Amino acid sequence: MTATGLRLALVGYGKMGRAIEALAPGRGHRVVARVDPSLDDDRGTRLEDLAGKCEVALEFSSPAAGAKNVRTLIECGIPVVSGTTGWSDRLEALRAEADRRGVGFLWAPNFSLGVNLLFHLAATAARALGELGEFSPWLWEAHHAAKQDGPSGTACRLAEILVDNTPGKTHYGPAPAEGAIDPATVPVAWVRAGSIPGEHRLGWDSAGESVELVHRARSRDVFAQGALRSAEWLVGQRGSRRIEDMLEEILGNDSGES
Repeated sequence: MTATGLRLALVGYGKMGRAIEALAPGRGHRVVARVDPSLDDDRGTRLEDLAGKCEVALEFSSPAAGAKNVRTLIECGIPVVSGTTGWSDRLEALRAEADRRGVGFLWAPNFSLGVNLLFHLAATAARALGELGEFSPWLWEAHHAAKQDGPSGTACRLAEILVDNTPGKTHYGPAPAEGAIDPATVPVAWVRAGSIPGEHRLGWDSAGESVELVHRARSRDVFAQGALRSAEWLVGQRGSRRIEDMLEEILGNDSGES
């Protein structure tokens, strides 16, 4: 069950924050507060002032601010959907804090429904091709020049899936500038240029053939729509949840299950 007519707070008012604001009215929601260092006093709000003003916060700020923002929102009892990447080392602690306080918290590296399907397909392909033993996995991604972290959070999740499901692979990372790559490494490469919304390409190569899976975003709107849908679902939830939980419920309802 999803909520409608929500009062939303935007924490981070960059490209994603603006995309969410533009699409929110079409889903029946209203942005009542914006929190970002770039905003002046007339348009900006402090995190601590959001309690009672909004029903859910959407946090898309920066790697340096993401963990602190999420902690403050949880401490204020405000459900939060976060897509800021680059601070995964603190994620589990914040999930535990959300569980302890019973405050809804959902973090995902990517809110595109297509990308979340890609995670599932990647695990299935990696297990099957790993069993054959002839295919070596690799990963490449590209984003706009303003993106501050690399590889992307989505790429990191895909790389983790490849490592977890490929015999002999223990870690991922960039290939060395000189010399052969460690055979236990899943090589990951990335590009930052122009206004690319996001592209992720993973593949498996053997001596005689190759297999690839590709997701290419044509508009940032797909991420904003997914974030809004996650916010609608999170209201009424308690503790840390994952986007997989939401998708299972949505797909179950779409297929006629009660």
